[in-house]
Amino acid sequence: MMPNVELEDVFRTHQRAVFSYFYRVCGNYHQAEELTQETFVRACAAAVRYRGDGPISHWLFAIARRVLMQASRRGLFEHPRELDQNLPAPEVDHEGRMDLERGFALLETIDREALVLVDLLGFPPAEAAEITGIEDGAFRMRLHRARRRLRDLLEE
Repeated sequence: MMPNVELEDVFRTHQRAVFSYFYRVCGNYHQAEELTQETFVRACAAAVRYRGDGPISHWLFAIARRVLMQASRRGLFEHPRELDQNLPAPEVDHEGRMDLERGFALLETIDREALVLVDLLGFPPAEAAEITGIEDGAFRMRLHRARRRLRDLLEE
């Protein structure tokens, strides 16, 4: 059982971040909702096995990443994502923001994932490496390359 943690509290605390992770990586609001829901269903089923030997966010995002990778194998990310035109426009439409969104949309899934975990959700690179299941140095290189690719896209 989860040590001194209620699943409802875990959901309330992390639901927005998990949704943001999926939305920013896959670029589709409805798919992000479904993947978020699937993550929390799996978390509930796996809660009895959670030993409490690390932060709950690491455990939860490791589940989210497995959900993402399974969705990827089903073909969810075969083509570069497009901007979701059904979302309400921001009150102020800054051209630089749109350029950033377009560049981000053209990145590969692993590049978007690295940027989302570190630059959007605020995980330190070492923790993001743990979540993704790769070595710290390899993740830092992935992050560096993702930032460089985004910068190159923005310069074009």
